This record gives sequence, structure tokens and C-alpha cells, in this order.
Amino acid sequence: MENKKRMSNGKFLAIWIPILSVIVVLLIVVTVGMNMFSSVMDTYIGRGERVEVPLEGTEGWDSQYNKTDYTTGAEAKAAGITVANKVVDEGVILLKNDGVLPLAKQSTVVPFGYRYIEPVLGQPSSGGAAKWILESERTLPEAGLTDFVINNSAADRMVGEPQGLAEAPGTSTAGDTGSPLGGNSYIYEYPASIYDGLAAIPNSTALVFVGRYGQENQDKKCDAYEDGTPHYLALSQNERDTIAKAKELCTNVVLVLQTAGAMELAPVMAGDLEVDAILMMGQVGQDGYSRFGKILSGDIVPSGRTPHVYATDLTKDPSYANWGTYEYTNVPGISGYTSPSGNRYFLEYQEGVYMGYRYYETADEVDDSFVYGELDEYGGIETAGAVTYPFGYGLSYNEFVQSIDEFGVNGDTVTVRVKVENKGSVAAKEVVQLYYSAPYTDLSRQYKIEKPSVQLLAFDKVEVPAGGTEYVDFEFLKEDMASYSYMHENSNGTKGCYVLEAGDYTVSLRANSHDVIEERTVNVAETFWYDGSDDAHIRNYDKFGQSAIDPETGETLPYPAKAEHDSSAQYVAATNLFQASSDYMNRQSTILTRSNWAGTQPNQPSRTKEADEITRGLFDRGNGTALEEFDYATDKILGNVEGSLVYSAEKPVFDDSSTLTAIDLRGLSYYDETWDELLNQIDWENNVETIMEGLSGSDYRTPTIEDIGLPGTESADGVNGLKKSSGYFQYDMSLTATYPMTTVWAATFNTDLIYEVGKIIGEESQQHDIMGLYAPAVNLNRSAFCGRVYEYFSEDPVLSGKIASAMISGAGDSGLTTYIKHFALNNQETHRAKVMSVWCDEQSMRELYLKAFEIPVKEARKTITYISDENGNHSTRVMRGATGLMAAQINIGAEPGHANYALLTSLLRNEWGFEGCVISDYWFWMDNRLRDATFRAGCDTYLCLSIGGILIPTVTDFESATALNVYRNNVKNLAYAVVNSHAMNGLAPGTVFYFKMAPWAVGLLIGNIVGYALVLAGVTFVFIRVIRVKKAEKAEKA
Repeated sequence: MENKKRMSNGKFLAIWIPILSVIVVLLIVVTVGMNMFSSVMDTYIGRGERVEVPLEGTEGWDSQYNKTDYTTGAEAKAAGITVANKVVDEGVILLKNDGVLPLAKQSTVVPFGYRYIEPVLGQPSSGGAAKWILESERTLPEAGLTDFVINNSAADRMVGEPQGLAEAPGTSTAGDTGSPLGGNSYIYEYPASIYDGLAAIPNSTALVFVGRYGQENQDKKCDAYEDGTPHYLALSQNERDTIAKAKELCTNVVLVLQTAGAMELAPVMAGDLEVDAILMMGQVGQDGYSRFGKILSGDIVPSGRTPHVYATDLTKDPSYANWGTYEYTNVPGISGYTSPSGNRYFLEYQEGVYMGYRYYETADEVDDSFVYGELDEYGGIETAGAVTYPFGYGLSYNEFVQSIDEFGVNGDTVTVRVKVENKGSVAAKEVVQLYYSAPYTDLSRQYKIEKPSVQLLAFDKVEVPAGGTEYVDFEFLKEDMASYSYMHENSNGTKGCYVLEAGDYTVSLRANSHDVIEERTVNVAETFWYDGSDDAHIRNYDKFGQSAIDPETGETLPYPAKAEHDSSAQYVAATNLFQASSDYMNRQSTILTRSNWAGTQPNQPSRTKEADEITRGLFDRGNGTALEEFDYATDKILGNVEGSLVYSAEKPVFDDSSTLTAIDLRGLSYYDETWDELLNQIDWENNVETIMEGLSGSDYRTPTIEDIGLPGTESADGVNGLKKSSGYFQYDMSLTATYPMTTVWAATFNTDLIYEVGKIIGEESQQHDIMGLYAPAVNLNRSAFCGRVYEYFSEDPVLSGKIASAMISGAGDSGLTTYIKHFALNNQETHRAKVMSVWCDEQSMRELYLKAFEIPVKEARKTITYISDENGNHSTRVMRGATGLMAAQINIGAEPGHANYALLTSLLRNEWGFEGCVISDYWFWMDNRLRDATFRAGCDTYLCLSIGGILIPTVTDFESATALNVYRNNVKNLAYAVVNSHAMNGLAPGTVFYFKMAPWAVGLLIGNIVGYALVLAGVTFVFIRVIRVKKAEKAEKA
């Protein structure tokens, strides 16, 4: 047999050298890449175990500051579901009921509609900030109907997904808009013809289900569909036909709504399609429908109230005239963030303070041609008009009688006692609502101060036993009825302030925003301007935010918190901070006013506008350069220029002689001088780049700062439950409870209950090592078409702010830092991420859109535990509960929310007294100059991917005294939030810690060892083979 020919060394090496080289290159690339992505790997795959090294003598101290009642995540989740269902119990709204509800148990119910088998329970997709529900964990409506006989003859006809209703020709798409987060505005319902041939079902109640989704990054379709349906929030023809079929086949019809915001319901409140009852279930989370049958049967008495007004025609709402896409023709935008023509988008709030129910109640007073509408006692239409259901409306199975039992005025303080009688045969809960009406005067007209006819003043919820009576007490100050004037010239040189005008103020007990139960009058003898001219001319509420807090009671002390650090500190009055926006609205737009109601109705005649020279100049910020071209060396506002808002001449002190670590400052006030000692330990010269990379790339985490012993932490999205990460933008939804969407929370009108929600979410966060939650979202529902209406509580700032404050307080007591978002004016998703400029007058900002944030910042409280002496004993401290906030992406006027000094520093910190960490919204803007401006404006961390400071920039100024002092303050704000959270559990004072090698790093190391061993083996093999071949060839030649 012929010998096989031997491969030459040349050919052999030509094969093996590339193979080995590729392996080596892959090992290098993977190693370098994973180390560049180390922060991402730590966040989404997991960092190494934290090892604490306690200070000698502290080894046995109890350092579990935030105790928990649960030993596992599963236990905490189960408790969360229990609390979530309590929210459903109190948040479901009975809009209409002619007596058909409650249903007798074991009576026959007949479900109709696609949303019976595929209900809208929350977020529709895996894209977006809200938590979604695993299919395996959903409680479907059928599971909640065990107390009834279910006739599924109609449901059996509902097979598969019906075709989505498409858009009418020439209108916006109902389908995919190209959003990376998914979502659409299709309306899904079967044609009623599928029920043809069904026999009538006597003595039965049809349950017709109708649902609508929301979606981040995409507003809902606000124009027509192919069947004539005018928009997404109207009933489609198939839905109307289904209701008609249900009326034909069944004795009674109950419409079950699964939507977060208002819908147009007039067609089912009167006429041929009138239903017997309307139950607003809302979007009830994973197990909410387990309560469904109990609500239908009366075991649970509905007590929810509408958190927004229901208009008959949403296209006639004043916000509709300024909704969607508007662009300038002559204001170039930022590359990648512009209209197709290269210009900036804008939006104008022409309705001013007359948003939501404030518009309809005021129109009813001032416009003789306006017809509000009237309901009968069952929630049906008696007189058709502009409103179907007012704000704060809801029926009960019980009859309640409310009355003002006591009313008193003592100086500036007003007290009201409301008597609540339950005439029903079972205990139930009732909502009590106080409103006020301020006088609209010649002075109001002179200073362009607008006065809605009715505004929510206070609310509460009370449980009243069957046949019993309870009392609800309210106390407020006259100044709580003050209005903001952005036109007033103050004697101290500032402009704008709150004013309490002379006249009679009406305080009314109401069933809702429209229906008056009783009224009383509060007289103000003289007009009072809170202009800051002296201490007496500063609102008590301004002082309330700026004051130091009694650590035992949480009550405010009679001096500014800043006085602990600066003895010259004084209280600051609220004055104009957004003058340019007010001026713009008066110069380039229109603001609705009572003085010319018909002539100033919102109207945007064109989708494009030419900006005047003043407006164009605002984008250059008085520097001749736009913010995206920020130059830290020369910028007069935020630069290293003497006289700038952030200028510092001296670099921070570095003193590493102290042995303090961050845990030592737990329980200390924000202005305690010990903070300076801790921050002096930061070696800026050697560590500034590492620190700023961490702050600039706070991608659902906060960085470890070793110089001060501050541990890194994990944060999470989830306004309706914690989204626990299980990988890069991967989440395990099974680990935590999914709560109802937050409009259901608001509908409860129960702050005590929402405190429980915050508390249990905080308990869950401990089980999963999540220190920060990007919630609650308190932007107002300016329009029902907003894609995130399901994330936002309400159209009213008092309801939104109080509910948020309760949630934040509960979460804080469990050690969870909540980031209130999106600060501010983030009320439209369309072009939100395109740096859209939102224009609004300052009165409307302060009385509506900012007030929803102001309330929780000032009013939330949490109690923390800390080690207070050398023996390891514990003490408690009550502190402000709001220690986190997320800035908005949109422009407030000409400047982004997260780079807006007036918003983040002048207002939030100096005027409201906020103490804690501000983070940006998620932002990919590939320009480090924006980060320079962002940190200087008052944003402390940047929610963006950090890849070794290479692919995603950090900052450009690592050396100047101004920059380093700014960064020092950013670190302090972050540290203050972290040290007062459950992230410090396990760390006694003086403890140092380190992290073991992360699992991914261990795997990388093992992979490198194996890989290079294989390479070495391959090289050895090649070397031996080459030598053998050479020897063989030499032997053959011999």
C-alpha cells in the first residue's frame, strides 16, 4: 500500500497559526470588552459578594437597620399581592348603576368581548418603565366569577385574536409607530356577527368587557379609524355592536372598563345602547380579577372615585388643540433629535390653569352657551352636555349622607369637620372632598392671575359601620387658597409671587368637582403678597419645605435647615424662575383667560410656527451658543467663569487622615459638618475619572465610591412593581408582585392604603437588593391621549401629590429610595425624547404641573434606624422621605429638564428644600458637553450606559475647581440617599468592605486559563510536530 503523503510544515503552519491567532485575539477581545462593560456586567449579571470587615469591637452589633417581616422574596411577593388587591377593592369605580348591582350570588352572568379572555391588566409589552405580567401569573376575569353561574355561550364564540381596527385613510397609523418600546393603537374586538344564532338567556346579566392600553414612548391615536370611530378612546363599531347584542340576548348589561384614563361613554349612558351599569375596573394588575366577583356581589362595596374628568367629546377638550406634533420652521435642532426638516419640536399649554375639570367647571360658570351636562341618580345622562362624569365621581351600593358639622376660622387657620353617615346595611368606605373657589377680581385681571371656578383643597377616606356615623377633620391655612402671579414686581427686585387676594373664598363640601353638598365662606380682608419682602411675606408652605425637621416627630422647626451649615441662611419666597416661558406664552402664543373666555380658547392654526428673534435667542442661553455646544471654560451661566452660578475658585480639600466611612453618617442631617469631613477624603486628583464615569453611567445602578466607603447599589424601573433585572435589559417578572396601574391607586383617594403599597414594595426591594426605584410618576394627565396615562395618577396635583407622598413615605420606611419622575412638564410622549420644547406660563406650572412634585418633596417623611453610640445602641430619626428624583428629558422652554439649573437647583433645592439625589431620564445623547452642563445644573447621576468612558462619554472637565466642587456636591447628594436606605444593612459604623470577584469575572478568568492552556497546548503540539517533520525529512534525505 502506498504511504500517505506527509503535509509540509509550511502548509501545516498556514493552518494552525491563524487558528491559534484567532483564539488569542478572541480571548483578548472578550477580556477587554467584558472589563470595559464591567459596570454593565455587574448590574445585569451580578457583582461579587460583598464582604464586610467590621471595626474591632463592633462585630456583634445589630446592623440590620431595616427590619423585614419576610424571609424570602416569595413571601414578600405574596404579601404584595394581598396589598395590591386591597387597592383594587377601593380603586374600582362604579360609574353607573340603575339597581342591577350588586348581583345575587349564583345568578347567571354572560361574558362578552375580547377583553374577557385577553384582559388589559397593565403594561402591554416588555418595553417601557412599567412592570408587565407573565401569562402564567394572570388572574383572568373568569377566575373571579366563582360565585356566579357563568354562561359561556358567547365566550365560546370568541376564538383567536380579532383583527385590529386600522386607521382611516389619511390619518395617523394605528399600528407600529417605530417606537423601540413597541405598542400600537389598534382597537381589538370581534364583530358582533360571531354571536348570531345565540338564543336569548333569560334572567341573565351580560358582562361586556372593553379595554384600552397605554404605552411609553407613544401616545394613543387621537384621530379616526376606518370604521368611523373618531379616536382610540371612543367605542368602536364592533364594541357598540357587541353591547347591542348583549342587550338583545340578556336581561341586564354591565359594561366593564379596563382602561387607565377617561373614555367617551355617552353612547352607553343614554339611548339605544344604554347599559344598566358601568364598572371602571381599570388596569388591576396580576391578581386584581380575583376581587371581581366580590365587587359584583356586594361583598366589596365600590368606593373609588374618578381621578380625572370624563368628557363627552375628548376632541373638544382644551388640551386637544395643542397635542401631538408641532415644529418651528427656523429653529435648528440637535442632530438626531429634530423634525425631518431639521428643526425643533415644541408644545404650548394654551389652556393654562384651565386643565381637566378646572376647564369644565369654569366654563360652566363663565360661558352662558356652555352646557355642562347633568346625570341622573343612577349615573345615566339626564341632560347631555360636555361632561359625562366629573372629577371625583363614583357611586356606592350604600347610601351615605355628608354634611359640614363644624366650621371655624381662627386667624389664618380654617378647620372643617365633616359628618359622614352610612344609611346602608353593611360597613363601607366613603370619600370626603373639600374644594375652594377663589374670587376673580379686577386685580386678577390686572396681573393676569387666572382663577378656576373650583379646585380640590383636601380629601380623605373613612370607613363607616352599617347605620353608623364617622367624622373627618380638615385643617388648612388661608394661604392654601392663594394664587401665583408671574406679573407682580416685588419690592426686593424679584418678580412674581403668590398672592391671597381680598374677598370671599368659598369652601365647599362636594360629592365630586361639580355637585355641591354644602358651602361656607372664608373672608380675606386685605390682599397679601407673599413677595419675600420680609419673613412675614413668605408663605408658610415655603418655610415648611425649607425648614429643619425635628428628628423625633418629623415636624418642622422654626428655622431653615441650611442654618445648621450657614448661620446667615434665610427663608426664600417663591418668585419667578421661568420668566422666559411666561413671556413666550404671552408673546408668541395664547393663554386662556376668564377675562376673554371666548376669544382666548386654545387654538393652534398650524402645525408649524416661525419663532421670533427673542425665542431663537433663548436657545443660545445668552451665550451665543446652545446648550449642546456647552463650553465649560467660557459659559457665563454654568461655566468656570467668575460670577457663574456654580463658579468656585478653590479646589476641594483632600485629607485622608480621617477614618470615616459613609455608614458613619447615617442618621445625620444633610447639613451636618461631618459630611465635609467625609467628602474631604475623596482623592480627586487620582480618582476623578473613575468617579465621574460611575456618575455618568448610572445605568440602573449607583457607583461604588471607595474613598468614602460608599457601596454601589442597584435600581429598578416599575411604577406598578419592581422590575428585577436578570440580565442586560432582561427581567424576571415572576420574582415580585405586579400591582394595579397607578390610576387605580389614585382612584382609591386613600393615602393610608397607598402608604401600605409603598411599604410592601420596599419590603420586596430588600429581598432583591434593590435600593432605588424609578417611581412614582407624578406628571399630570393633561390629556387622556397620553401614552403613559396609566403610569400617572391623576389630572389633579393635590390628589397626585398626596398619593405620591404616601407611597414615598411607605417605601422610605422600608429603606427604599424612590425617584419621583419625570420632573417636569413631561405630559406627552410624542417627541419627548427629541428634546421637545414645552412652553407654559409660570402660574400654570406652579399651581398644576410643579405642585404635584412639590407636595411629596415637602410632605413625605420616613423613619430610619441607625447606630448612635459606641455601644451599638439604635436610635431613630424622622427625615424627609423624598431623597430621589428623576429629571425629564423634555425642554422646559429652551433647556432640558436634566440640565436646567432653575428647575433642579433654584426651585427644587433652594426653594423646596429637597435633600437627595437627582438622576436624569434614560438618555443616549452622545456628547460629553451635555454631561458637563447636566452635573453643574443640579443633576447628580446620569441614567445612561457606561462603557469604560470610551463609547459613552462622561464629562470633559476633570480638573477645574468649579468642576471638582460640583462633583463633590453630586457625590454628597448621592451618598445622602444611599446611606439612609437599606443599602447599608450589614454595615456597622467604621465597617470597610470589599467585593469578591464577580461570577462573570470568575468565569472570564477560568475561560482565559482554559483558553490560554489550549493555546499553549496547541503551540506545543505545533512545535513538536514541526520538529518531528524536520527530523523525518532530514532522515529521508540521509
